[in-house]
Amino acid sequence: MTRIPMISAAIAATLALAACEPTSGNTPGSNVPTGPYVLVGIGSDTVPQRNVGMTIEADGSVSGQGPCNHYSAKQTAEPPAFALGPLTTSRMACAGNAGRLETRFFEALSAANGITYEGGVLTIQGPTYLTFEPGYRK
Repeated sequence: MTRIPMISAAIAATLALAACEPTSGNTPGSNVPTGPYVLVGIGSDTVPQRNVGMTIEADGSVSGQGPCNHYSAKQTAEPPAFALGPLTTSRMACAGNAGRLETRFFEALSAANGITYEGGVLTIQGPTYLTFEPGYRK
């Protein structure tokens, strides 16, 4: 009798973890999986709050939410190059540490020039590197 609840729990855990993985589709011309990501590093700093998310769409465009604002932009380069058109944001007030992180993130994203996906880590390269893991922001 105790095996059935344990098996059910194992199946539920597997399904929950699978929901965090990017989809099997890739952005055109690259090995970058589409789907949700969470920012874990900006430059040499870690982002322990996990409060910046990004979704990569099949056409390479990105959207997500920083600590305060939603954003979106169209990809204008063929991977592994990375260039975004104008970044559209919701423009809500964002002060303190959250505001500083959001400003730094948007500046780094706007200046980015490359994208790679290796070993489950998405890296957007530029003057300031952005490091993401598959998953959703908290």
